[in-house]
Amino acid sequence: MFEENDLTVIFDEVERLIEKDKIAEAIELLEKQVSSYENEVSFLNFIAKIYHLTDNSQLAINYLNRSIEINPENLETLELLGNAYYSLKNWDQALISWKKVCELDSKRYLLWNKIGDLYYEIGEYFDATKAFTNFLEYEENIVVYSILSTIYKKMGNDIESWNNLMKAEQLDPKNEKVLMQIGDTYLDLDNYDRAEDYFRSVTKINEENLQAWFQLGKTLEAKQDFIQAVDSFSKVIELDPDNVLGFFNLANIYASLANIEEAIRYYEECLSRDPSFLESSMSLASLSWASKDYDKSLAYLEDALRYNETEARLYRMLGDISEDLGEEEKALDYWEKALELEEG
Repeated sequence: MFEENDLTVIFDEVERLIEKDKIAEAIELLEKQVSSYENEVSFLNFIAKIYHLTDNSQLAINYLNRSIEINPENLETLELLGNAYYSLKNWDQALISWKKVCELDSKRYLLWNKIGDLYYEIGEYFDATKAFTNFLEYEENIVVYSILSTIYKKMGNDIESWNNLMKAEQLDPKNEKVLMQIGDTYLDLDNYDRAEDYFRSVTKINEENLQAWFQLGKTLEAKQDFIQAVDSFSKVIELDPDNVLGFFNLANIYASLANIEEAIRYYEECLSRDPSFLESSMSLASLSWASKDYDKSLAYLEDALRYNETEARLYRMLGDISEDLGEEEKALDYWEKALELEEG
């Protein structure tokens, strides 16, 4: 079928078998050639890639280590070794291999991105910033600036977080993810006007960006611009008719406006989609309690207990309502249960 000394023919035949989903035959063919090419780096790397493809990363590492013994500075081997170790969640060895590639060849700078992602994934934020900064020395990238902004924010470095967001926006002023990040930052800073500007700009770029409409609603609610907030959350529900948080926030706004009928309607819409949604149950119980409809209030709370039996707030409210009804012994039992849960 092929000359044994022709690696290209062997590789082509293996790839043909893989395309036909004949993985076992492809591996069998390669294993038959190991004795002939046990000192050939390209062959060892190729068989390692096939094993890695079949999720057998340990066998891949075995072949790659043999390849490293022949040529300790082969860039392809080192990168493949890093990939295999990563699959096995051996982060330290993956990083050693990938970093060695970057040290040997600066043109392989894309690996700094993978190194940064790994450091971020395992919570090593300082090392992640160094890796991403190394990548940015070769290529500006919106995604990397965005991730760096997130990392610096987690580290409490708001200045660097902001600087990276601004660089990302300069690269692509219409990038929805970046504009959302900037809007969220302004919202965190209670700069509601600027937050509104950015969230609105996203809805103009993409009218179906549900998160932009939601954050816009939260911003307008914080500004006490309730009418426009209702419009924003209504758009959320239009885009996602089962969005529980959309219904819940609408209910909260109507409650703030003392439109109790609409508030109840939306809280109940929320619960119809998620019966375990604690805040809706408690809000409905509070509204019923305020109107002295004790039976309905108790019913909401008891129903909520079916899904949230260890929630101390439910028992505390049950105790308060029982006290209002003059059922002091029952109230004490509920309060003791609440205290037990809180202390536990």
